[in-house]
Amino acid sequence: MAPDMPETSTPSGTTRPHSPGTTAPDIARAIDSALREAGGGRVAGVRTTYAYGTRGYLVQFIRGDWLCTASVDAATGKVTSIIDDSGLLPAGQQLRHRARRSPTPTVRLPLRTLRDAAAAPDDPAIAYLATDAGVAVVRLTGTARPVVEDDYVTGLGPTRRIVALPGGVAGTTTDGRAFRLDRDGRLLWQVVLPATAHTVAADPTATRLLVATGTGARELAADTGSLLDLCGTTPAHAVAYLPDGDRLVAGPRGDLSVTRPDGSPHWTTDLGDRPWTAWAQGTRVYVAGEGGLKEIAVGHGVVARWSAPARRAARTAVVTGGTVYTCEPGASVTRHDYATAGHHGSLPDLPAHPQAICLLHTPAGHPRLLTAHRDGLISTHPVHP
Repeated sequence: MAPDMPETSTPSGTTRPHSPGTTAPDIARAIDSALREAGGGRVAGVRTTYAYGTRGYLVQFIRGDWLCTASVDAATGKVTSIIDDSGLLPAGQQLRHRARRSPTPTVRLPLRTLRDAAAAPDDPAIAYLATDAGVAVVRLTGTARPVVEDDYVTGLGPTRRIVALPGGVAGTTTDGRAFRLDRDGRLLWQVVLPATAHTVAADPTATRLLVATGTGARELAADTGSLLDLCGTTPAHAVAYLPDGDRLVAGPRGDLSVTRPDGSPHWTTDLGDRPWTAWAQGTRVYVAGEGGLKEIAVGHGVVARWSAPARRAARTAVVTGGTVYTCEPGASVTRHDYATAGHHGSLPDLPAHPQAICLLHTPAGHPRLLTAHRDGLISTHPVHP
């Protein structure tokens, strides 16, 4: 379970929960700076300090088995120090697991480059893969072996990003188009976008699509591709829908905004680095990008961050149960603990050039992590509890 939002303390030593106000952006920036500097962690609390007339924040956070405190300058957001608070967490919080060695089932799409992966919402054993010629369909067998069921050539060139829909898939191409295919690979529609296209997201009802482009996000009707709304004119790099239909748009410099379905503003923040993928899960929003994977409480800010030591980027990620997986393109897929943000190392026996990951289930309901590799290889891996 995610922690409560942080508290502050006044010079008199009393504490109170944060309330929206002029200092809220400073506190959010302090938390994000501390977790970025530490290479990941989950926030536990924030206190306000005063030294020689200068205001600062003490950001306490969990990082693996350690409870740490970062000192952050309130005016600049600069982290001045990070210390551990008496070492290890209490007994019972040690959450490391021994890696389980097991064969890695694989299959290869010959002469294909894989760019993205998305699990089908109407069949937990099926994933769609973005290829340099269109979209491929992969199914898990009862032995967790991936099987390529279809390899659709759209005629639209390389597919950049995709979102799975009931009965099909929608995607964007490298030459600035959006399209939708049905489950049998028939092209239902295509539209030419005004600028380079990036990610695409579907609303909870699968009736609307949000497409990030270099001239802002565009909302399209999922059944026809017709334009429904323009969400700003500044470049958009990652988009998502919240469970209540609110629209999230993140720009290439890390500026993030949430708007109501009617277009009215709800909340804004600054992530501080380039985002690549965003999605809502439960009551939280997750953004993967150059700063690793961040968990965000809308209206407050970053509450957790996961990244591998010396490898901060994450293009795609999976959050399942008490485990988080992050994928850095071409480098590694790493496993983390959800509650403590502890890093548990790279997946064993992972083939080279991982590009994207998603969560699937075998027909018997066993979870498997599917990894799409840039050279056309598809592998599956056990999911740790």
